[in-house]
Amino acid sequence: MKFSVEKLNSFLTRNFYINPRLLAPQKRFYADLGLNSLEFLELVAHLENTYNIVLPDNELEKVQTIKELAEVMEMNLVGVRA
Repeated sequence: MKFSVEKLNSFLTRNFYINPRLLAPQKRFYADLGLNSLEFLELVAHLENTYNIVLPDNELEKVQTIKELAEVMEMNLVGVRA
């Protein structure tokens, strides 16, 4: 299954009411979008429940930008719905 930055942006807009004009691949969740750690965990839980996967904590610790989270999602969706 393909997961892209555009798909994540759509998800953020629809489920977290973030203005689409604020979203770009290099935007950081905390510094640029103003999410706090609890909101980021809520986002991750929402993605995990929506796509029926578990994202490894060691990968999530490194995520700072929209592009990085999209890449983690893509890596973890490989083979899930093949």
